[in-house]
Amino acid sequence: MLNFIKRNGRFILAFFIILAIYLFFGFSLNYGDPLANYGFSYAISKGEIPYRDFNLISTPLFAFYSSVGLHLFNNYLTFLLEQTIIVTITFYLLYKMFGKKSYLLLVTTIFFGYFAISPTYNYFCFFMMIILLYLEKYHSSKDYLIGFFIGTAICSKHTVGSFFLLPSIIFYYKDLKRLGKRFLGCIVPCLILLLYLLLNKALFNFIDLCILGLFDFSSNNGHVKTSYFYYSIICFIVSFIILLRHKKDINNYYLLFSIMFCVPLFDINHFGLYLNSIVIMLLPYVEIKYRFYKEFVLGLSFIIMILFFKVGCSFKIEFTRGFPRFEYNLHSSSKYRELSNKNSYLKKFSNPLLLSSYSMQYHIMSNEAISDYDVFLYGNHGYNGSLKLIERFNKIHNRYIVIDMKDYYNKSSHCQFNKKVASYIISHSEFVESKYNYNVYYKK
Repeated sequence: MLNFIKRNGRFILAFFIILAIYLFFGFSLNYGDPLANYGFSYAISKGEIPYRDFNLISTPLFAFYSSVGLHLFNNYLTFLLEQTIIVTITFYLLYKMFGKKSYLLLVTTIFFGYFAISPTYNYFCFFMMIILLYLEKYHSSKDYLIGFFIGTAICSKHTVGSFFLLPSIIFYYKDLKRLGKRFLGCIVPCLILLLYLLLNKALFNFIDLCILGLFDFSSNNGHVKTSYFYYSIICFIVSFIILLRHKKDINNYYLLFSIMFCVPLFDINHFGLYLNSIVIMLLPYVEIKYRFYKEFVLGLSFIIMILFFKVGCSFKIEFTRGFPRFEYNLHSSSKYRELSNKNSYLKKFSNPLLLSSYSMQYHIMSNEAISDYDVFLYGNHGYNGSLKLIERFNKIHNRYIVIDMKDYYNKSSHCQFNKKVASYIISHSEFVESKYNYNVYYKK
């Protein structure tokens, strides 16, 4: 046991540091994509079928992986523990490939506020890419296995994982035997997913949400005028130059195509992942002669971490103990009180239709099923998604609708709240009252 700890001490330490980051430094985990991804896993653990019962817009492998632990203890903490395992294995593989150079990734990860390790299907696909890099470097002859993990990358996030087929095609288009093995390996997880969708009568919904819906998502959410778009272009140029100089390294092709993590949103969440891919691409060509390099990087990372924590502690924080399934989350005290008041207020209405960025968490805490309305965002409801939501709304009768006006009036270019449908609902419902930034309407 002691020998095991000595041999793997850095990875055991990494596990606890990563978990501490999630629990005590990752305040952004209370919002957005991490919360939604927990919601998808929660729904699966409750027996709901993705695509048919709720609007997941990516392939579902991460949601299924995360739902496993939730069968034992359905809590956000379990979800974070499962993510911590993935990130620790990622660090283990990177350390095996690059040694102490891999510590550089710690700086870029922390510098971007931990968004690069957010527990989402994006990171899970990134994790699959790291496994592929490791296999290509040390076990390149295991074509079936490499193909299998290309398939799992597709089943993690199809819009990125599909591009991981291209390096094999580029390298082995003349060796059809090897290429065929990789395709066969890739088909296995994809066929399992196809069978699952067919058995649960969710294939059409999957095609609508994850394939046809891409047109709606891109047209409504493409952000090509943000600073992260230009940063991404610079990184892509750098990666392309590296690839031209080192064409025989297949891993450079995987990393080149990792720009797809950013498309079409180009925000900090997706850019953080892409930047780490570029850093990985640079690591083989970086020479480190500084004797105390590891100590320097760890010290710098610790300083950045403390600065982020100080910013987080500029307001009073506490654990959200009154929120079922979120008892171990740190949140600002003022926000905690605000959400507690909203919870009490919503219970005033029988089965309200809540249109808010808070909707997913509210239904999880209430031990209720989630629905298409819990991710009420542009491009998240398939082809002509807004029209579908309006048609569904027209079939609703004798029900209260609660709209978060803070989301409705959010003018940020990154706000994806479906204001078009919300406006239609407002104009076709009877106003009841307003409180806590919620407007309540009644549909007869």
